[in-house]
Amino acid sequence: MAPAIAHFLVGASLLLLLIIPIALRYRLAPWVPLWLVALGGLWGLGPDIHHIAPVYELKLRAFHDSPWVDLFAFHYTLDRPVVRAQYTSSVFGSILGFLGAVTTFMLATVLRTRTNLTDTASPHLVALSEALLLLLLFVAATSS
Repeated sequence: MAPAIAHFLVGASLLLLLIIPIALRYRLAPWVPLWLVALGGLWGLGPDIHHIAPVYELKLRAFHDSPWVDLFAFHYTLDRPVVRAQYTSSVFGSILGFLGAVTTFMLATVLRTRTNLTDTASPHLVALSEALLLLLLFVAATSS
């Protein structure tokens, strides 16, 4: 099982990356990114609820061990033995991924405030690079 911080950071990173097209289109309030990080992190940790749930522990554990939990920020993939064996790498990799997602999100918000979407293609290139990054993450997670 990957450490909880890895699940949290992967979930937060993916939600930030998924919201970039919205951030490019609309001006978001300054508190929105903070809530996105918190909600994304909880989304990534969601399948681990069986550790603290007082009821339905066996059913929640069975759900946690199914491939369906990959819908929660690649939770099943992060819990595979290959990732579990690389504990330190998974923590530092998730930290680097989170820093990359935060940087990309900040770039998108800066581009949104400094440019007009009809005048330049730069925000669209950021959205395209985000889509390619998500595609690469998906391919890496599904190939074993």
